[in-house]
Amino acid sequence: MSSGKYGAVMDDEEVATFLERQGIGTLSMGDERGGYGIPMSFGYDRTRERCILQLSFGEDSEKATYIESGNQVSLSTYEWNAVDDWRSVVVRGTLHELSSADEPWAPGLFAAYSKIASREIFQQPLEELEFEWYELRIDDVHGRATTD
Repeated sequence: MSSGKYGAVMDDEEVATFLERQGIGTLSMGDERGGYGIPMSFGYDRTRERCILQLSFGEDSEKATYIESGNQVSLSTYEWNAVDDWRSVVVRGTLHELSSADEPWAPGLFAAYSKIASREIFQQPLEELEFEWYELRIDDVHGRATTD
């Protein structure tokens, strides 16, 4: 880590380890209409430096509308134990749908590294929702942590 004004900058290895361990964060999207943020489970693929997400879409999904715009998104995750013991990572990139033929291992990676946000966040029964695999192709990533 190198020291900065607001905590220390995490190096690439620290960021990758943190993303693998966290598995949950906030996915934020936006366009000219405004912004949209949701709790999101993810699995970090260290080998290909990307995040794997399983997204669900109901009828008239606001999330689907933002994703279809193709704009950059951010995924933020943090750990806070005390005012002098915290770390956070912000990932920026674009979302791309995966087909199960292209990425048959996505469910395994997701299961190994994600933490389930909640099944109770859906406004419809699970059987009425459509689930799809996405990858967050990372354009840049920044991590910070408290200094010792």
